[in-house]
Amino acid sequence: MHTSSNRFKYNLRIFRRAFLPWALSSPRHLWLTLNLFGKVWKKYKLNLHLQNQFDYPIPHSFVLSLTSECNLTCDHCYARVYNEIKVLPKNVLEGILKQASSLGCFFFVLTGGEPMLYPDLLNILGNHSDSLFILITNGTMVSDDVVKKLSRSPNIIPVVSLEGSLEDTDKRRGVGTYNRIINAFDNLKSNKILYGFSITVTSDNVEQLQKEDVFEEKYPYGARLGCFIEYIPTGRSPDPKLSLSHAQRFSFRQWFLKLKERANTYLIHFPGDEELMDNCREAGKGFIHINPEGYIESCALIPNSRYNVTEIPLGLCLKNMYRDNQQCAHLYESLEHHPCMSHRD
Repeated sequence: MHTSSNRFKYNLRIFRRAFLPWALSSPRHLWLTLNLFGKVWKKYKLNLHLQNQFDYPIPHSFVLSLTSECNLTCDHCYARVYNEIKVLPKNVLEGILKQASSLGCFFFVLTGGEPMLYPDLLNILGNHSDSLFILITNGTMVSDDVVKKLSRSPNIIPVVSLEGSLEDTDKRRGVGTYNRIINAFDNLKSNKILYGFSITVTSDNVEQLQKEDVFEEKYPYGARLGCFIEYIPTGRSPDPKLSLSHAQRFSFRQWFLKLKERANTYLIHFPGDEELMDNCREAGKGFIHINPEGYIESCALIPNSRYNVTEIPLGLCLKNMYRDNQQCAHLYESLEHHPCMSHRD
């Protein structure tokens, strides 16, 4: 039970658009890809088997906020809700990865704060070569040493965040940040690393992004994977004025769908593509979030911390959270004025 053909088709499209061209670019890349695919396929079959055994769904994606610490101070970051730095202990992270592996889970999105500030992170992830890690980073810490480690770990895919142009990025993230990000892209590209980009879409930059000549000239930075994430007011300084209007959201969605059809990069739009991954349809089913304190949540944007993986095994946390959400209905549906509701009209 709880399986989805949409999920399979979605993962297949990602592989075909993002992984396959990179894999075929060299014999080494092909060998690394086949080796990773073989390991992930075993876990995928285990996941399908367990889905039919349990009376609760096993999320296929885990979003792990490793730390609230960051070397930038972006106002729109949801991680800035903490008054002091929170860091997920190393032994807890290792426990999550091992327990998730035993459930057949293999896809993890790592975020923060800035996850590259997490001690010894790349070495930790390198020891879990049967899992795929999307590393959401601001790009300012992608050094030569980091790139060397990434070249040995094809299961770690850095996705660098920005706002689009130099003006928009430096306005939101600090002067000089855009050039540091471009240097990171150049470093990743020259070393033939599989990587992606992530752009926060706001009312300030949405029209600029949709200018096709500008987009084709500047993006996608040589990346094989691209994410467009609509701004949702959250964090310490939420600004509802940066949210897209209904007209802007509709216009951007139509532009995105046309771009997606012709781009060589695999592009994702959140929350517009949520139905492709069964996300936000039933809390705890498509994905779950674990915050830096170890609490498991349906979504990072809806803190509802009752169960902690430092106190309860991961499987029991999933079961309890799913049971609670079944009894109380989806948290999104109960929060009439939550910013996410604007995407569900």
